[in-house]
This record gives sequence, C-alpha cells and structure tokens, in this order.
Amino acid sequence: MVAQIPIPKKRLSELERYRESKFPAQEFKHFLCVWLRAESGMPTAEIARAVGLHEVSVRIIQRDFIARGKAAFSGVNRGGRQRQLMAFEEEAEFLKSFVEKAADASMLVANEVKAALEAKLGQRVHKTTVYRILKRNDWRKIMPRPRHPEQDKEAAEAFKKGATQKL
Repeated sequence: MVAQIPIPKKRLSELERYRESKFPAQEFKHFLCVWLRAESGMPTAEIARAVGLHEVSVRIIQRDFIARGKAAFSGVNRGGRQRQLMAFEEEAEFLKSFVEKAADASMLVANEVKAALEAKLGQRVHKTTVYRILKRNDWRKIMPRPRHPEQDKEAAEAFKKGATQKL
C-alpha cells in the first residue's frame, strides 16, 4: 500500500467550504476523491471503486488538491492538445478570401491556404490542419479526372468515329 501524504488543516477547511457550494458532476467526482479520504480515511482503492475512476487518477487528484487547493477540482491546467487555433466563425471568415479564387474554377491549392494561415497565426501549422479546417467548413476536393489512366487513345477515337457514323 502506498503511503498517503497528510492533508494540511488549511486544505481541510477549504474542502469543507467547497462542499457547501454547487459544482458540475466531474468536479463532484474529484471532490469526492479527496473528501472520502479526509472524512472517513477510506483507502485509495475503495475510493476509486466508489467514484468510478482509476486508482492512479484518484491519487493524482488528491496530490493536486494538496498542491493547488480547490483549483484541482475544476480540471483547469489538465491535459493538452485541447485548444483550437481559431473559432469556427474565424475559420469561415478566413476562408472567405479564397472563395473568389475557388468560384471561378481556378485551382485552390492547400499550400496557399497553409501559407496564409501561418501568416495569420504567426506560427507554423501542419498541412493536415489546413485540410481539417477545409473539411469543417464544407470545402471539398472536386476535380474530374481528364482521362482514365489505362485508356487506349486509339480505341477511344475509333469508338467516337464509329458512334458518329451510325447516326
């Protein structure tokens, strides 16, 4: 069994005040991870089963509470890769500058959009980011194939001549 770090008295009083407030379900789970330990001395494994989290997650929440206080319950500063570069409305506004070029049937190249996006954001972005932005805004790649790669040109010409002679 892993030794538990004692919860300071200052944090216990903060926990008691927080218990009286209203909070979302996820915050409630995090609160219970600390409250059950502080109030009844319940072991981490039992808390994990009761709350529905992994035992390691319970320990991390308890450690965060000891270090940061009730801010550990809100989930702020947790995890990464959750931010968007721009809001959906900003993306749509950004792509409006490319509408004219795409509307007159000239080719819109993702590299041009990527360069403009990097200039706007002031940072490098991966090409797949551009494709995801285009997909989110219902832009799609429509490019007819000029001819089949295995097409026999002579057979096609003979077919065209034969079709016109029958008419």
